[in-house]
Amino acid sequence: MTVYLADIQPLIHVHSPLESFAMSTAIIELPLTNLPAPIARQKIMAIQKACQALPDGERMDESPPVKHWLAPGIYAREIHLPANTVVVGKIHRHRHFNIISQGSITCYTEFGLETHTAPSSFISEPGTKRVVHTHEDAIWTTIHHNPTDETDIETLEKMFTALEYAELGMEVYEFKEVIK
Repeated sequence: MTVYLADIQPLIHVHSPLESFAMSTAIIELPLTNLPAPIARQKIMAIQKACQALPDGERMDESPPVKHWLAPGIYAREIHLPANTVVVGKIHRHRHFNIISQGSITCYTEFGLETHTAPSSFISEPGTKRVVHTHEDAIWTTIHHNPTDETDIETLEKMFTALEYAELGMEVYEFKEVIK
């Protein structure tokens, strides 16, 4: 299994702008689906940190292909994900539209587990961060409202994603060691 530590929509890599990560499935163990949101967020962040801690030999140098589409008032990102890939995404700032036009994926978010098989359309809520597993080669497009008709991709990525839940005022359960 290949693991990319990247954002699905819009794609921004958590570790550095053009870097992805590969790893075995042993590191991926999805949390329970009925956890309180701050605990589920902590579990998602723990999976992301495990991906970031991979040794250089297990990291991939290329990210999945992304196409950027701009139209008046709209910005769309189309990502092509190979089968048996795990992707840990960034946190989305705004509600937006998603289309799975090819393949089948399973996503874990603080809201639980969901599977989408093409053709599938759904809405992402603000604050959503996903751990995604692709069962088949998949094409996923996100569509974002772009009222200023911004064209700079880096600026668009900052407009639509966050690196930490705190940027959106969302709590994450923190494990604290007890010193005796």
